[in-house]
Amino acid sequence: MRKRIGPAAWCELLLAAVALGAVPVQAQRVLVVSSGDSPPYRQALAGIQKQGLAVEWLLVSNTDDAALGAVLARAGRDSVIVTLGGRASGAVARSSTGATVVKCMVLGSDDNKVAPSTPVVPLEIPIETHIHWLKRLLPNARTVGLLYDPGQSAARAVDAAAALTRAGYQPLLETVRSPSALPAALGRLTNNVDVVHAIADTTVFAPEHSRALLLFSFRNVIPLTGPNEAWVRAGALYAVDWDYPDLGRYCLALGLRQLSGNRTAPPPPGKTRVIVNMRSAEQLRVQWDTETLRLVERVAE
Repeated sequence: MRKRIGPAAWCELLLAAVALGAVPVQAQRVLVVSSGDSPPYRQALAGIQKQGLAVEWLLVSNTDDAALGAVLARAGRDSVIVTLGGRASGAVARSSTGATVVKCMVLGSDDNKVAPSTPVVPLEIPIETHIHWLKRLLPNARTVGLLYDPGQSAARAVDAAAALTRAGYQPLLETVRSPSALPAALGRLTNNVDVVHAIADTTVFAPEHSRALLLFSFRNVIPLTGPNEAWVRAGALYAVDWDYPDLGRYCLALGLRQLSGNRTAPPPPGKTRVIVNMRSAEQLRVQWDTETLRLVERVAE
């Protein structure tokens, strides 16, 4: 039986092949265009920089469109551009460049025009991965609340609900069309769900809503999963997040692969991290066995 190569091993093999000259690609320039300077973007950039190629970094908020356009215009066909986040992806899409572009860490709702051949690495972690950890960390949960803005996340919410239903859960969807609609939506979830699962929705999971969402969780003893590690540190019970250095490395590998002329479908990125808040677990009366705790990263002990 042929052994299947996982995404992490695939990245290692591809980057090693490039280094040894087994892949006919000569990336003369790697340009990373970042939407921001937050830890996930910084970590993804660090993962790219560790691959032994010269990397130039641009922060969209510090670079006007004209200056960015001039930099991109100098990026020829032997260059790879990795965008981090939707804002950077949009800025590059509005510019003219002959370089290979990889859109990394973008939400499915980001509506930027790109060539059909442009690789896209979503920020969303597959719902199947979330369900795996939901079963492991909250085995008694049966009803799952989903809060979403239909103008931003309707497709994601429907897909998540369908996957949860297939897995034996009962999803309860509540729309949040604006910040003012959040309290009523939370009220309708009270006494009706076992857990509130976070989908990637910036209307609902905006930083200014953390207090309201966490108060709802603790007052009603309803676990709240977070969209990322920052929410777990704030008090959410747990989150499944990317290993961002590995994700950055994966995005660079996609660009080098594209530059080499390989157009076959690559494996999806697969390296994730699970972060749990032990203080929140105590308040929510959640207990985990030793084997489970060995598999996760713990904060706020």
